[in-house]
Amino acid sequence: MLNDILEHNKRFLASTTLPQIGHAPRKHTAIITCMDCRLVTTFEQALGLERGDVLELRTAGATISKPDRAHANNDLIRSLAGGIYLLGVRRVIVVGHTECGLSKVNPAALTGTMQALGVDPEQLIQKEGLGDINGLVEWIGAFTDVHLNVQEVVNVIRNSPFLPKNLPVDGLIINIQTGALTPVSQPTQTTA
Repeated sequence: MLNDILEHNKRFLASTTLPQIGHAPRKHTAIITCMDCRLVTTFEQALGLERGDVLELRTAGATISKPDRAHANNDLIRSLAGGIYLLGVRRVIVVGHTECGLSKVNPAALTGTMQALGVDPEQLIQKEGLGDINGLVEWIGAFTDVHLNVQEVVNVIRNSPFLPKNLPVDGLIINIQTGALTPVSQPTQTTA
């Protein structure tokens, strides 16, 4: 795979000259979405986004795991803070998607894959103080309802002490098969 990427990059550089743009997003927006490979390219097309428009932050499930929600100070919040205070982000949109893998986590399959790849789930659970298999599933960010998950992430961001209280934060669900967008949260009212 790495060789394929490097070969493609050579062809890309031979035929493409990228215009110089600033690192601050033109639309002053950060969008959080899932890392699902089915969203690559399609996501930006469905939202009408181009290079330089927004900061795009991808996490497994476009979520903040339940253990990290209480303090609202995980890597996602830190990245948003950097975007807000250093790059001029003034709006956040959380976009979950239908058929998300984190909405169907099978604990037995999770621990079986971990073991097959040389990680002892029981040892990890003990070492990290996760309690039991359910704690491991929560740590990975599993959820059952994508709509509820997006609303909860929106609320965590809205209430984070690290972010401005008046920051507009909204939630959407993108249909992984069609690209259709559905609002999840009540849209943030702004004066602009």
